[in-house]
Amino acid sequence: MNLEAFPADPGLPQLKIASDPEVMREMFRGHLSPLPGRVYHIQDCLLSWVRYLRDVRCTLQYTLRLLEPGTGRERNQWVSGVIYAEDRAERMWRKLRAAHPGQEVPQAFLTFEPVSFIPDLNMLVQVFPYDRRIPALPLLMTRPSPDLEHQLLDWFGPGNWHADVWNIEPIRYRAGARAVLRYEAEMRDAATGRREKRRFYVKVYRGEEGERTYQVLQALWRRPEAGGEGFTIGKPIAYLPNLHALLQEESPGTSLGEVLLQDREIPLAARRIAQALATFNQDDVPTTRRHSREDEISDLKWVGNMLQWACPQLSAEVDRIIGAVVAGLEEVPPGPTHRDLTIDHILLNGDRVDLLDLDYFAEADPVLDPATLLAHLCSMPLRFPIPRDRVRMAARAFAEEYFAHVPKAWRRRLPLHYAGAALKEAVGFFRRQDPQWCEKIAVMVGEARDSLAGRLW
Repeated sequence: MNLEAFPADPGLPQLKIASDPEVMREMFRGHLSPLPGRVYHIQDCLLSWVRYLRDVRCTLQYTLRLLEPGTGRERNQWVSGVIYAEDRAERMWRKLRAAHPGQEVPQAFLTFEPVSFIPDLNMLVQVFPYDRRIPALPLLMTRPSPDLEHQLLDWFGPGNWHADVWNIEPIRYRAGARAVLRYEAEMRDAATGRREKRRFYVKVYRGEEGERTYQVLQALWRRPEAGGEGFTIGKPIAYLPNLHALLQEESPGTSLGEVLLQDREIPLAARRIAQALATFNQDDVPTTRRHSREDEISDLKWVGNMLQWACPQLSAEVDRIIGAVVAGLEEVPPGPTHRDLTIDHILLNGDRVDLLDLDYFAEADPVLDPATLLAHLCSMPLRFPIPRDRVRMAARAFAEEYFAHVPKAWRRRLPLHYAGAALKEAVGFFRRQDPQWCEKIAVMVGEARDSLAGRLW
């Protein structure tokens, strides 16, 4: 349980209660209405994600642990609450309730009424998989839609294929933004009796960004070197615009995070990833997406505002760091850039390196990628039981190898971009509401300061 005080916002005074998991557990017990024939006891409540726009609104995502008294079975349930500075939540709740939400929610996922309202907090509450901004999500939770199933049967290749079993598991969810579902299909060829099991992922988006990501994936997959040396991606299968859903083959392998936690050939893995990323950042991938110097400055200012609100005692230092980074940023020739390169978005499979989750891919300063990965690596001891020396060894091996394969001028930009990446990593501790998030933010602010002072890279 995170006992750190959530920062106050005079425009959203309800945050004091909404950010307290124990109080919210009682709130949900009193205001979530079980559906007919369903009885669940809310055992625990965890605040697991925060999306905040100062003086406007805050979306809080909770994970509830439910107990079914009749069977003793336990399950986790995602619930999101939105509070507004203006009096919008009740009007929105009445409008959604009149539209009979949740009619298509799969029986297996029905627990409480899909939409509720907590008057004391002026909070609109949605119960996963219902999400007013991702209306296709419930439709994709039981079995593929006819369009989706047709695409998948074509993907299986020649034969008279039929699905005997669909196993669908939600993997990741950000309320009002996107969700990732893992599909496992047990297929049978009616002509030969042959059976196969395949696994793939369906990412469901709020808007059209999934189509742009699909175009990027197609361009990367069509590269002459696809499947060979350098980097690979999971094969894109289809994009369904009516569902805002992207289908992609599963990429086999072990994540970089798992490799580090298991202490398996870390320097070799780090160097292999560095070589793949250097290839990726210097590749020729057609895209209309751009992330300019001005875009990066805007991102950094948002990060600075978040950190200064969350940890006011660090305001002056954060302001100095942001100012120094912004002053030092240059317009440079852009290259293909992942822009969200974490340890979970890199898979190692033998000599192959697979890149995952390219939603933020753009033409940008390529040094953003190694800086982001290095900051994510160096924050690992704050999130996992892993020795600091181990991640530093991986970071040094990665940096040494990466900058041996790219233009020399790139190396000079690393301290600046690492400082910015360290602050972005710091924001994540608050948004996830990690235990001791303010202390962890201070550590990453120190990383940014040391990078600018030339003490790291």
